[in-house]
Amino acid sequence: MYFFAEHRHTGATCFSKDESKTILFDQLITSANEHGVKIHQFLKNAPEHRFFFVLEADDYQAIHNLFQPVLTLGEIEVVPVISSL
Repeated sequence: MYFFAEHRHTGATCFSKDESKTILFDQLITSANEHGVKIHQFLKNAPEHRFFFVLEADDYQAIHNLFQPVLTLGEIEVVPVISSL
């Protein structure tokens, strides 16, 4: 299954200067395979404080487990999607 995920935070809650928090996103990227998730795309819109992911996993639980460590860093929306190609 494919999923689109968007992480959002505000300028006031931006964690880009806090290494203890930025490392959580770095670990998310490197641990995706361990959670059974393939990251097809990871895109950022830094001025808007938004991150975008195109993911593939067998089920939503794998996606939830992947994002668990960063849930307190902002809002995360995950929606299932299908390929239109």
